[in-house]
Amino acid sequence: MSAITRIDHIPPSHVIFPPDSHPDLQQPGAVHHGWNTGRQLLLHAVDSPLAKPMRGRIPPLRQQAITQLRLLSCYLHDVAGPLTLALYISAVQQPSPDMDTPSLALLIGEALADLGDWGICAPLPEQFELITRSVHALQPCMPD
Repeated sequence: MSAITRIDHIPPSHVIFPPDSHPDLQQPGAVHHGWNTGRQLLLHAVDSPLAKPMRGRIPPLRQQAITQLRLLSCYLHDVAGPLTLALYISAVQQPSPDMDTPSLALLIGEALADLGDWGICAPLPEQFELITRSVHALQPCMPD
């Protein structure tokens, strides 16, 4: 496993959730779809060549998410770790849309436990708001 130090390094769901992972995450479903959707939104936000082209009219929620992610930082690659945590929280833990920053702390701890092998470190206190805003940007695009 290589460390996730840039948005381009975030792997697709079948890599992050291999067959020998947690039983709930082994089969394709909402978590895999949510992870891959959120990953693509992050890739589009940084204009990565790994982003799959969106054909036709881009769904408004996805366009809104990309715009909101771009507004988070001029250097999104520099916050790849916190954004990966936000992606995990959005796709796997699926919090309620009104989750606030203090409530997110427990979810961040759980996400760190699962993402530690990918070089994701505990976020700095000033990054908690960035994670919260990222979760709020990604959450509307997650499958039910």
